[in-house]
Amino acid sequence: MRIVLFDGIQETHVAESLARALTAAGHEVHHTGRFGAGYVFRDTDDLLPVVAPHLERIAELRPDVVLVFRPASAPWPVLQALRATGAALVAWFSDDPVLFEHSYGPVVDLYDLVLHCGGAPVLRFYEERFGRPTGVNLPFWTDHTAFPVVHGARPAETDVLFLGNMVGPVRRWRYDALAAMEHEVTVFGQVGEDPAGLGGGFLDAEHEVVQAGARARVALNIPQVFADHRGQPTWFPGLDALGAFELPSRVIQYAAMGLPTVSVVPGGAPTPAFPEMPVVDTVQDADRWIAHALGSGELEALSAAAVDRFDRSFSADARVLALESLLQDDDWRRLDADERAVWFLRFDGRRPRRPAAAAAAGPAEGDRREADASAPAERIAVRADVAVVHARPARRFDPLDVLLRELAAAGRLALALGPDHPDAGLLAADPTAEDPSAVRVDGAGLADALAGTGARVVVLAGGARLTAEDADALRAAGVATVGLLTDERPEPSALARFDLAVQVGPAPADHAGLLRGLPNAVLSPGLVESALLAALEARPARPGLLHVGAPEGSAPDAAGLSILESLADHPAAGGRADAPAAVEGQSPEALARLGHAALADALRRSVLHLAPETHGRLQAHPPITPLALCAAEHVLTTRHRRFRDEDAWGDAMLKAATAQEARLKLSRRAADRRAAQDAAEPDALGPAAPLGPAEHRRRFDAAAQVSDWLRRARERHEARAADPAGEAEGRRTPDDVPAPLADGTDALVPLDRRWPLAAEAAAWPPARARVLRLSLADAGLVAGVRVWAGEELIGEAAAGPEGLGAVDVVLTGAPSAPPALELVGTAGHRLRAIARVRVRARIGEAARRADAGPAGPCTAAVLPAPHPAAGPAAGPAERTPPHA
Repeated sequence: MRIVLFDGIQETHVAESLARALTAAGHEVHHTGRFGAGYVFRDTDDLLPVVAPHLERIAELRPDVVLVFRPASAPWPVLQALRATGAALVAWFSDDPVLFEHSYGPVVDLYDLVLHCGGAPVLRFYEERFGRPTGVNLPFWTDHTAFPVVHGARPAETDVLFLGNMVGPVRRWRYDALAAMEHEVTVFGQVGEDPAGLGGGFLDAEHEVVQAGARARVALNIPQVFADHRGQPTWFPGLDALGAFELPSRVIQYAAMGLPTVSVVPGGAPTPAFPEMPVVDTVQDADRWIAHALGSGELEALSAAAVDRFDRSFSADARVLALESLLQDDDWRRLDADERAVWFLRFDGRRPRRPAAAAAAGPAEGDRREADASAPAERIAVRADVAVVHARPARRFDPLDVLLRELAAAGRLALALGPDHPDAGLLAADPTAEDPSAVRVDGAGLADALAGTGARVVVLAGGARLTAEDADALRAAGVATVGLLTDERPEPSALARFDLAVQVGPAPADHAGLLRGLPNAVLSPGLVESALLAALEARPARPGLLHVGAPEGSAPDAAGLSILESLADHPAAGGRADAPAAVEGQSPEALARLGHAALADALRRSVLHLAPETHGRLQAHPPITPLALCAAEHVLTTRHRRFRDEDAWGDAMLKAATAQEARLKLSRRAADRRAAQDAAEPDALGPAAPLGPAEHRRRFDAAAQVSDWLRRARERHEARAADPAGEAEGRRTPDDVPAPLADGTDALVPLDRRWPLAAEAAAWPPARARVLRLSLADAGLVAGVRVWAGEELIGEAAAGPEGLGAVDVVLTGAPSAPPALELVGTAGHRLRAIARVRVRARIGEAARRADAGPAGPCTAAVLPAPHPAAGPAAGPAERTPPHA
């Protein structure tokens, strides 16, 4: 099946692990990435700029299933556009039942399938409210890529691990309960005031959770009790009667890591879905269970049982099996609430799968959308063959600056055309762009300017944009194009004009999700000049600490400098209590003026702290971050309010708000680095093992990446020249230029545009009639159907109160011009500009009635049809589940 994962939740590993498992099972997956926030429906006009590119891409994919992870991100107009693709709509209620009044209850009847995240009381509550079973319980899941089995992989630093927050009226009581425990407890989360010293720091990335899990003997779960929501915006009458959140995400993470877990739920009963996890009334009871587990010698067996339960029932592989069953069989509707609460247990994620044909036919490893900087690179160019056009000046260390320096050093830079260049007349302000500094590039003029330079590839960056006509002019001149994206919102139709689109460094999660689904896009983790990398390779790290402050004109990073100074005696910095390491400071501007050797000397330190840059109310990593990660053994930054990015840089750094937190994190990171270096076998932390500067130098190598981009752009340019229709790479006809309507058509059709019949369907014998049987995934977008012969309207019908899901069109007589159909959109729909409707058609002939008389001018009868409206497509054979 072709499956879209729409939006995401804060625990990004949930959707990401499902995408990996679905792909491994042979399905085609497109994940938008997380773009929503909160639980209140956003106004469509506010949401449209964010969601429109995703709806455009989803319509192009023609999915079989759309799984919505955050219902608040799909208000009614968005749901209509999703349903019009013909896909089955599925929602997962990850915060059941807390968000019932806000964004769950109002949409239950708008989805084909609802997946709850609650036990029998929650399912019974929905059934009583809606008078029918609304769905099954499908608790949280993940995989061992995100959370490998690490129990006992490091010396234990605490008896009990708790992942969760202790602040706010709903959660603060947890602190006093844990402080009263006899065993040593470490809390990872927002703790607030901490007189008992429980805090172990806030874990900013999944790999930090794994590193903490490897150092704990057992884990503790204290779920939300719904009665505690009284007085909160999420409260509604009856919520307190539904108990507590049965299986929060932390429990599933514990199990994946192999941590034996005890859950404290006052008055709670054992969880039928997780019998290996004891449920006790008080923390004193938990203390007794922990004492027995630690003293009985059963810890290893308890860990193995937790992993087995996870693999069997809470892995992403098990969820794929459950989803496939739900989409093919609705026998769950006959089950009561208790049975539906454990329905998911019938699917065993450990079950070996047959080889997936669709997976085997998928992209080869070399075609991965992520850039692979470790691949061999073309280090020597035979001639200058690249031009770079940019609307804004390059800033030191940003991707454009690194690209220009790398091309110049390799002898490949034929022309750099920026705002101060004499030929800047080729750049004109683009009034259609959100960015006022964006410019439109004159494609024909640029092709002429490049004619004598030998440039075969042009890179457009820094707000330089191409229209479709400009892109065609460059393509006709034999010039391949690369778009180096910055912070603009990617639009599929605009990106399709480039032979290759490249996003470097952190990007909004929804932008990254959109780019991953495009055949001509690459996500790069970051760029560092190869000359700087060579200078760093030649130098060992010097003991000491370096603070790179905020840019000139910004408030000084006093907190960051204070944190760094507190680490002067830390062994990882080369210091001791009686001989602290030296602490130095540098400004970004001073570092930008240094040459390669001096810059490598300055940054090649044991510990380096980077001050974040301020952008309004939020903060971001400075452009020098990739270089710092390649240089220093350990890189820290002050935790800050950042953009909702896929933040590969931040995940590689240590974030801390206090000196104590920084010391704890640095100690764990240094110990893990030593263990990984000393291990004779692969580290048990797996993907969570921290990367060092040598690994980052391979990831960020500009020479390898840039050569790869230019090669890909040329290859795709040549392929497009040889195959203008895009058939070789499986491109469909663009949705705004639908192929003529023919027998067997299955297409997404724009509203309010005329759709001609194919030549073979546009003529018929005088004694016959042409019959069109159309099935529409209407979703309330279609107000009616019109039939045209040239400019003459020859038939029409309006949609009834139930919409227009299916219609027959009977054409008789001799048409004065080729007939065409028009799907008339509803006037009030705010997404009409991008809305499309999936149409499937069968075309045949029928005999005219004997008493009909001679054939006259062409007329069309538009009639309600008895066949059902379009449902989810079964798909061709290669798109069905391989094990179905």
